[in-house]
Amino acid sequence: MPGSPLWFGLFYRHFAMVDKLKGFFLVLLVVLLSAVFALQFGGGQAEGCAAGGGSYLARVYDQTLSRGDFEAAYSVANFGRLPEETQRSMRLPQLVLDGLIDRALLAREARKVGFDISTDEVMARFVNEGVILLSLGTGAPPMLPQGEIPVSFTDKDGAFNKELAERYIQNGLRRSVGEFAEAQADERLAAKMRELVASSITVSDGEVWDDYVRENDTAAIQYVRFTPAYYAKQKPESSQAALDAWIADNEARLTAEYESNKHRYTNLEKQVRARHILVKAGSYAAEEEQAAAKAKAESLRKRATDGEDFAKLARKESDDQITAKSGGDIGFLKKGTMPESFDEALFALEVGEISEVIETPYGFHVIQVQAVREGDVPVDEAKREIAEGLYAADWLDARARESADEALAAWRQSGDEGVVQQKLAASAKRIGESALTPALEETGEFGRADTPIPGLSTSALLDSVFALPEGETFPDAPVKIGREWVIFRLVNRTRPDGEAFTEAVEASTRDLLETLKRKEAVDLYIQRLRAQAVEEKALRVNPLPTQDGRS
Repeated sequence: MPGSPLWFGLFYRHFAMVDKLKGFFLVLLVVLLSAVFALQFGGGQAEGCAAGGGSYLARVYDQTLSRGDFEAAYSVANFGRLPEETQRSMRLPQLVLDGLIDRALLAREARKVGFDISTDEVMARFVNEGVILLSLGTGAPPMLPQGEIPVSFTDKDGAFNKELAERYIQNGLRRSVGEFAEAQADERLAAKMRELVASSITVSDGEVWDDYVRENDTAAIQYVRFTPAYYAKQKPESSQAALDAWIADNEARLTAEYESNKHRYTNLEKQVRARHILVKAGSYAAEEEQAAAKAKAESLRKRATDGEDFAKLARKESDDQITAKSGGDIGFLKKGTMPESFDEALFALEVGEISEVIETPYGFHVIQVQAVREGDVPVDEAKREIAEGLYAADWLDARARESADEALAAWRQSGDEGVVQQKLAASAKRIGESALTPALEETGEFGRADTPIPGLSTSALLDSVFALPEGETFPDAPVKIGREWVIFRLVNRTRPDGEAFTEAVEASTRDLLETLKRKEAVDLYIQRLRAQAVEEKALRVNPLPTQDGRS
């Protein structure tokens, strides 16, 4: 419709009437027209005519934000024209409602510090400047329309057309002119408060230089990741003596871990701990393969019931490579964890009893129950179970660190990537290939604020790379990132050029940094206002509209 704001992604057309008029008399005409428009539009004669304004979405102290307020803001942004899925995925309804709440909080604070603006002044500026103000919630993507939204209500001669503006407000936004003016007054006050908070932020010369360095100090590396879980196939079953020694050396750590996980050991539903032997034969296997696998499982079951040690059989014969190393131990399980046939057999067995051969989509299983528990687990028993997990994690971490140390030493000594690749290949041949197999990889150029290795929180790596002294290409030791160990070699380093830090570069860097810091300061200020309103029980929010983001 005429006068509607255009959707973002297009350049807004802004026909300001002041730019069309020349000379003293024309400027005087603008002032007179603004006053007339404010007098005719600014009163309360049209209030209450907007549909849907009765039900509220939020209350902020003594101010009510109605469904009509929400729909008007949604219309200003033209979000309703987007597909419903896009509106939901971009959280547009929430951003609009958050913007209304933020506007109310900021306008309230603005009035408290002495700012004021009348609806007549608001409407005069609306005529002269040709913009509608719109607030969206903090965190809104920058490409979304917010702040000053240009609109045009001019005729073919470039003169302001009151009827077009009135039609847009009442039909397009479904607001009375008075309601529109009051909302825009709050928007103006909120903008003043944002400006006040932002004006307190300054940026020092040191901050500007540090930001320039962050943006212009780049590197590229070759690296290898060593993930502890990769070494699970090598892990031997821990002896009771080794576990006892670990517990004695880690009493404080174990107690802290128990306190953090105490809820896992109280008021438990029935759980069963078991060992199992798996003979693989998936649903894709041919009938002969299925028959052979079942026969092997029957044979292993007979050996177990005849007295052979079940754990030793599992270590030697089970196709479950993860649990075979621990004698087939699958830990404590609650009902519903395993496939139905496995589950039924498991919970029907007594402690020490061995099951019949059980078929699941993975193949054929033989199960032996080790223990049953329910209710509250004794503290010593719970701590020992936690210790088993921590001990295993420490063992795996030590293997990953050990492999990383060896590979880094060989790489540093030779300086040849071929040497480290050979070492990694030999390790993979011994342990086996998987998605976690350590491999030599290379990054592109990255800066101090980038993420060179996808999927890893890399602040420790960045610190290590950019802390390397001039001429050094390897770290002194592997870098711990989360649960992984990483080794690397510096391939390229581009350091900041002081001569390139001209006055123009300094000015643009300062402007950008000030913009970012000011936005952050305003966002934090709004968060504090929200937190205060919640604490004072002065913020109540009802469910959002769900259809088209509007109704």
